Amino acid sequence: MSNVASSVPPGWYPDPSGARQWRVWNGTTWSDVTRTYGEKAAPVATASLDATELELLDALRRLTQFGVLAYYAGFALLISLIAHWPGQPHPVSARFASATLGAAMGLTLIGAISFAICVHALRGRWTVEAVIPLVNTFAASYLMSRRIGLNNPTFRLGADVFITVGFVLLVTTHPWVGIALAGVAFTQLARAFALSDRLSEPGPDTAVAS
Repeated sequence: MSNVASSVPPGWYPDPSGARQWRVWNGTTWSDVTRTYGEKAAPVATASLDATELELLDALRRLTQFGVLAYYAGFALLISLIAHWPGQPHPVSARFASATLGAAMGLTLIGAISFAICVHALRGRWTVEAVIPLVNTFAASYLMSRRIGLNNPTFRLGADVFITVGFVLLVTTHPWVGIALAGVAFTQLARAFALSDRLSEPGPDTAVAS
């Protein structure tokens, strides 16, 4: 895939590979961020995104593709494993515990890094909240809620925190609370998709060719 002239501003353009989709040109190279054409029209994008918005769009893409799923799958597995560690009531075998611990920590780390990058892109700078695992999931959720204009983002943040803490405290005796944690993951994924779609929408100066 060849690059276009560097004088072309960042923005959405027809994919140079010939595929029926848009692809983001960041001003230097073609990114991996794409968006399909409409069924009846082939748009020619002239609206541009600045570097901050492109960075955020790329961070949201990582979050929706694997970040949220990796983090919450790893976190739930890790907390459940600790609750049933050998020596605890209803323990798992030592062999299973040691084998599963590495997978749980790896998934949690991958997700935490994705959330850290997202908070950095939302803030426009590195902050303490971005680099603390678990805290960065709440920070990302709150900032995304504000960016897409949801009502009562603080209340939504409080609900996420309450459910997550409840899961940690109750998972040993009430495994079903994992459903509530899955709900937190789903809402965070929905916010990431909503913000990504908003950033991906063509501006008012986008031309559409029939």
